[in-house]
Amino acid sequence: MSATRPILIAVRDYLAAELPAYTVELFPDDPAGYRFMAPLGAVLVGYQGSKFARPDGLGLIGQQRDVTLALTVFGRGLNHDGAALDLLDALRLAITGYRPPDCLPCHLISEQFLAEDGGAWQYQLLVQTETQQIEQYTPPAAPKLTSVYLRQQGSPQTP
Repeated sequence: MSATRPILIAVRDYLAAELPAYTVELFPDDPAGYRFMAPLGAVLVGYQGSKFARPDGLGLIGQQRDVTLALTVFGRGLNHDGAALDLLDALRLAITGYRPPDCLPCHLISEQFLAEDGGAWQYQLLVQTETQQIEQYTPPAAPKLTSVYLRQQGSPQTP
């Protein structure tokens, strides 16, 4: 699977099941218009980008695709139970080792503080998984086999 959206949806659905006290959504199309309304905390699942390995050189193109996901954490408060740091810890535990469909297990890359605004704390956790990018291949048109002559031992080679 090398399609990005199914990977994001699978991660969102998995995290929503693993972190039921929090809101888990795909990163919005209009980030500036996003309003953090979750009562406890929220995780936004976004696509950060991909890196590709060199083609394997076996005729068709097949490359490893390293997919980087940005998990943005919003928490109400920082240090109390259920606050941003608790959510960040729970998120790290949940995502490490999770295998999106047709991907290798997720592993952590980095995390960082993003902002604080009126008691709403934001952190970003970068996660990576690997999948394969395979060339779409259409076999060349070739004549179809229409008849076969079977030769018995001892019979002439041409009918």
